[in-house]
Amino acid sequence: MTDEESRSLLGEHVNSSSRQQALSIGQQRRSFEVSSESTPLLHRRDDDLSTYGGIDVPRASSPTPGIVSPAGKPKRPRKKIGWTLICGLLAVGSIISILILAFIAPAVVKRYVREATLFKPTNLSVESATSEGVRARIQGDVVLDANRLGSGSVRNIGRFVTWIGREVETGQSEVYLYLPEYGNALVGSASLPSIKINIRNGHVNHLDFEADLVAGNVEGLRSVAVDWLEGKLDRLLLKGSADLHLKSGLLSLGEQTLDHSVVLEEDDFPSLPAVDITKFNVHDVDSPDDEGAMAVDISVSTLLGSPFSLRIPPLGFKALVANCSPRDPYISVADVVTKEIAVTPAQSTVVDVSGIIRGLSDELTANCPGETRSPLDTLLTSYIHGSQTIIYVRGADVPSLGTPQWMTDILKTVTLPLSFTGHALDNLIKNFTMTNVHFTLPNPMAEPDSPDARPTVSALVKVLISVPEQMDFDVEVPRVRAKADVYYHKDKLGILDLKEWQPANSTLIRDLDNTTVLQVKFPMDKAPLEVTDEDVLTDVLSSLIFEGKSIRLMVSANVDAEISTGLGAFAVRGIPADGKLTVNPPFGGSPSRPDGLKPQVQSLELGTTTETSLLVNTMVNFTNPTEYSASVPFLDLLIVYNATSVAHITAKDVTIVPGTNAGVNINLQWDPLDLGGPSAVLAGQDLISRFVSGLNTSVTMKTHQGTVPALPRLGQALSRLGFEVQMPKLTPVGNPDGDPGQPGRDDGHKGFIQDATLHLWSSTAEFALFSPLNHTILEITSIEAQAFYEHDHEVGAINYYTAFSIPPGLSHSPRLPVELNLSGIGYDAVKRAVGGTLDLDTVAKVGVRIENYNNTVNYHGKGIKAKVKL
Repeated sequence: MTDEESRSLLGEHVNSSSRQQALSIGQQRRSFEVSSESTPLLHRRDDDLSTYGGIDVPRASSPTPGIVSPAGKPKRPRKKIGWTLICGLLAVGSIISILILAFIAPAVVKRYVREATLFKPTNLSVESATSEGVRARIQGDVVLDANRLGSGSVRNIGRFVTWIGREVETGQSEVYLYLPEYGNALVGSASLPSIKINIRNGHVNHLDFEADLVAGNVEGLRSVAVDWLEGKLDRLLLKGSADLHLKSGLLSLGEQTLDHSVVLEEDDFPSLPAVDITKFNVHDVDSPDDEGAMAVDISVSTLLGSPFSLRIPPLGFKALVANCSPRDPYISVADVVTKEIAVTPAQSTVVDVSGIIRGLSDELTANCPGETRSPLDTLLTSYIHGSQTIIYVRGADVPSLGTPQWMTDILKTVTLPLSFTGHALDNLIKNFTMTNVHFTLPNPMAEPDSPDARPTVSALVKVLISVPEQMDFDVEVPRVRAKADVYYHKDKLGILDLKEWQPANSTLIRDLDNTTVLQVKFPMDKAPLEVTDEDVLTDVLSSLIFEGKSIRLMVSANVDAEISTGLGAFAVRGIPADGKLTVNPPFGGSPSRPDGLKPQVQSLELGTTTETSLLVNTMVNFTNPTEYSASVPFLDLLIVYNATSVAHITAKDVTIVPGTNAGVNINLQWDPLDLGGPSAVLAGQDLISRFVSGLNTSVTMKTHQGTVPALPRLGQALSRLGFEVQMPKLTPVGNPDGDPGQPGRDDGHKGFIQDATLHLWSSTAEFALFSPLNHTILEITSIEAQAFYEHDHEVGAINYYTAFSIPPGLSHSPRLPVELNLSGIGYDAVKRAVGGTLDLDTVAKVGVRIENYNNTVNYHGKGIKAKVKL
């Protein structure tokens, strides 16, 4: 038979349907079809007409037996030899197919399936926990896409074989997952149900089945978890193995073992989730079995980053905190139980947690070796300052109700750190005030800039502490201490350091805004005040004393409080407290004129003397118009008159209280020549003259480098300020209230000359004199004096150069000769006053000697009552 005849026969029998189909689809042929007789057997493409979704395009129906040829003539009957050729070709094709499937196809098909298979999960969820693992529901689409292969032969053979097989069914099978780098530890296994899949190219299979997942080697899982938590997990090799029982239709394909490895890089690992606390409540436990315990209810929101939905059963945990050293084991603080947790991909998960704290262990509250802080201090300090705080969670040893044992075994071997941002307590302390303030100057013998060289402050401190709504339990504050920075106009004045614990009383009260606050009162006993900027202190005193203005000091403190609760007593350190302190001017707002002091000299006692200097021990009375008290171990000030320093005034071991201060000892070291030279001597003479004359005189008190020996810089900084003081009046001994029976006291005059008696016949005068020195005799060495009537009418003069003594207190001088001006108006007034009194003014230059000290006093007396006798 010729080839032409064979082709005609083959074409008549085999290709009749193909010709009819070609006509129905408009003679469209595919570019990759081979022009060969064997093409229909080896490369069937009708499956390409199905869509990617697995929906087949309808094909043309087979031709009917009665179809005629294009020429309109009936076909000739087929010859027997055509069937022989067809059977031979089928036999050869079968042999070739068997050879391909037996020797070539398994490896090729396996590669094709591995590279062409695409699984797209649409939903993964953990339905429930079982006693051995979890039951998961898997939903997704499986499709074999030949275009994913790069090799043409593998693609074509794979498509051919999968076209022949069409559909594959797996029996129930087991899948195992191993960790080759961790001793080939078994992660877990999954029991898969029977699954039927259409393996033709482009067909989409919708899968929806449940599988039981069983946990594997707990120790292997723990090793991976520890490496991940410690940041040591850079990569992870996972190896999967499955034994599949396959069949296609009624044909069993035997058991196939599939192995596949996946490497997870560092970016593939999930990160630890951030925790946002949405609810935090602490309250006492009502149960009698948990007396003294405290309950904590917490709700947190976190994004777990799970790729699938799952429901986590109630779990039990231990809440732990860090110990003193990272090498020390964590400290257990509470037993925690979670409710069932529903996790949804890409959504925040709410976790409700209930905890019981049954006490505070010594390990938690004891100070760390070589430190003054405990692990609890570190935790609370981090939290109340709004810093990142870390607690650790580890599974409980005993499973909670509904928790599978395998899950407990895994969780109790892994400790998970949870970091969250603390709650800053900047507004915890609402008010911070001090009353009954008492200042104490440092010991004069203390070394400069040493701790003993600081002034101290004592006061009654009252603190109002906001009680957070989350705290629903009884609390007391038995002890407190604080360290505060004091500011004036945003400039730091100094540091108030209360290092020692102070006993306190606390009471829950209602504040003005009707909120509940904890009022804490405690005495601050001699807290050191370290002045850090002397210039700022100078500005403060200048505003108070010289401008008469109230000032406001800002106090920024860190308060340590000992908290007593049902759990016991523990310290909370570093609570921020901001307060405002208003300080009123000490003299009622009168700048530079502290008249409220009202100083009075009670007594003067002479000390050592030289020709130009003398020491006077003075006892004075004065009024402290401020609400502050002070203890003064040593204070030295300069007395400045007419811009010249003339004396030192020194106070030792003096306590000043608000109100009247009587019998205060002050030493006056008079030494103008040494302090200011000749000009100071003249200024000193003028000052003494006005003092003994009873005239209103003010002097300026100034600090200097030695004012407080332990604080030389403070004294130097304050030296630019001046404290103006009214000189006290001389008060006669024994009659401070002005008894009229005493000479010269009817008008309250307090000068050196109390009164005088003029004897006309003898032309002499006798004077009642007051010496303020209690135990020292004054000596008058000379007198050059003039007396005037009505200020400018001379009555007479005294020029006397014989020394006489004046004992302490009131005494009378000897009769001094008087040169009367007989021709003046003053003499007429004298004659008219015989037997009575006459008011006279006196101007005198008096030489005075007090032991070794000599000076000249210009005395001015006005309105002296002079008795006139014949």
